[in-house]
Amino acid sequence: MILIWITLILLLCLLLLYAFKRRKKSTILKEKWKTGFSDGWEFEKFIAEVFKNAGYRSTLTKGSHDFGADLIIKKRKVSYAIQIKYYSNPITLKALEEALVAAAIYGVDRIGVVTNGEIPQSLKKFAQEIEKKTFVKKVILIGKNDIESMLNGKKTFL
Repeated sequence: MILIWITLILLLCLLLLYAFKRRKKSTILKEKWKTGFSDGWEFEKFIAEVFKNAGYRSTLTKGSHDFGADLIIKKRKVSYAIQIKYYSNPITLKALEEALVAAAIYGVDRIGVVTNGEIPQSLKKFAQEIEKKTFVKKVILIGKNDIESMLNGKKTFL
């Protein structure tokens, strides 16, 4: 009986430690979001950490010649090829085109685009067309407000 209690106490301690580490990581990510990024690569690493903190497995691809995917995320056996854009101007349809190519190369049927800005309406329409007319089952578009929601633990995408 004592062994059961000791096991339960140890399990509770591990859960509390995990929650503390995750909360600390979340605080660090929020601060980084507020201070900004020096370049696109730094933003890509940040987004990978945001997804990890939200419970996804995330793998950054190599910085160049990545065939249109900057990040591969996975949760519950569902994988996405993600194109990340750190721009001062609105992103274009090219971002989704790159993600579509990446889906074919990486063997996934879900894609996404993440940007530090807003998602233009034209991109939303193009995403719907991709879902209707290609092998891609789902397209996620993540803009500034969505990133902030993820940082606050309020939004997941898979």
